[in-house]
Parts: sequence; C-alpha cells; structure tokens
Amino acid sequence: MFLDIYQKIRDEKDSILCIGLDPPPEEFSEKEPEDILNFCLKIVEDTSEYACAYKPNTQFLLFPLNLKHLRELNSKIHKEKSVSILDHKLSDIGSSNKSAIFWINKAKFDAFTFSPFSGNVRETIEIAHKYNLGVFVLTLMSNFESRWIQKDANLNGRPLFKEIAIRAENAQADGLVMGATDNVDEDDIRDVRKIVDNEVILLFPGIGAQGGNIPKIMKNSGNNILINVSRAIILDNDPKNKAREFYEIIGRYKRRYSTI
Repeated sequence: MFLDIYQKIRDEKDSILCIGLDPPPEEFSEKEPEDILNFCLKIVEDTSEYACAYKPNTQFLLFPLNLKHLRELNSKIHKEKSVSILDHKLSDIGSSNKSAIFWINKAKFDAFTFSPFSGNVRETIEIAHKYNLGVFVLTLMSNFESRWIQKDANLNGRPLFKEIAIRAENAQADGLVMGATDNVDEDDIRDVRKIVDNEVILLFPGIGAQGGNIPKIMKNSGNNILINVSRAIILDNDPKNKAREFYEIIGRYKRRYSTI
C-alpha cells in the first residue's frame, strides 16, 4: 500500500516535504534529454536528506525523457529513500487510462495524479491498485482559474470539490490534491478532511513561487500530508540549502500545531 510506504519514509526522515521536478524548457530547449535527466538526478542527490517525496511533472518531462530515463530517475529517488509521484493528471476513457497506468508502473513510479473530470474515478483507482500504485485525485487546485469549476460550480447541492472528495473517498483514493494558495481557504481544507478518512494523504502544491500558505495547511489538514515545493527549490542557486530551509520552516509549524 502506498500509504504504508509514505508513512515509513515520512517518519524515518521526519519530513513531509515533496519536491516537484519541473525543469523549465526555456533553460533546456537546446540541450539533450540526458541533460534534463542529469538535472533532475542532481536535484534528488542534493535534496534527498530533506525530502519525503518527489513529484516529476509530465508536462516538463514526458516529451524529452523516455522510459529508460524515467526508470533511472525513479531508481535514484528510491535509492535516496523517497517516494515518486508522477504529476500526470491522467484523465481519459478506461482503456486509455489502463494503458497509461501500465506504463507508469513500468517506469517505476509509486503513484500518480488523476483528474476526475472525465469520470472513471473508481475504475482508475482499482486498476492502479492492482499495480500497487497510489492515486492522488485533483480536488481543489492552487490555480485560481480552477475556481470556476472546482469551487463555484455545484453538484448535488455542494461545491464540486466536495463532491469530488466524496467520490474519491468512496473509491478508496490514496490521496487528494489541494492547493496551498488563497484559492483554498482553511474551511475548505477542514471540510475535505472531514469527508475523507484521516489516512488519505493530502498533497498541497502551491508553496514557494505561487505564494502558498504553510500555517494554513498545518493547522487544518491532519496527519497524512505532503507539502510540495518546485521552482523555489530546483531553480535556486543552492537547491540543497533551499530544501533545508523549507524543511525547517515546515518543521517549526509542525511542532507548533502538533500535526504529526
């Protein structure tokens, strides 16, 4: 089970920091795929002391990297005793999702993100679990433009993000993706945590470059969480030191609010 792997690493490292691997194309467009891979490998090498998880982003990595590259990246992540979550936002019909899950497993990821807007939530999670893959369902994202559908739209008399959380919980999702920016307030986080079991992991992107709020997360999200930082770490001149800074900031709030 993904939860067991995550909790073991979280406790051993005393870390809930997830680092997003989003190498910007403007810096790598003239370079070889191996340069992008080596960039990611170096980030993992430098920051793994402080990271519980890494989140390679399909939008930045899928086209330049092949299956062999991704396997090498995941081998490094696992060697450094972290989990690997493919930020893929999978969303398609059943047969297409099944194919994607097959290759996600072949690439040796531990979990992936899933968009529920084409349906197939339960089916996708059932297929993923047969491969021992965790599934994080996009619920209320950090991007303000997501608000019109995820928060302002209603289904069954409730905001859509709450309906997504209910369906994800019923389908036994391993995690939900909740933004850390102002688009998501404290009540939203508390409401979602009331809907889903305490063992469901809440993954919070939006910290760092997007200006997300760490105290808001720590006060309201329960024990099983991941706080993702991408550009603020990987584009820093000293990624190791920057990862340590975020690790220490998160640790201070964790102690203050006794989340874990």
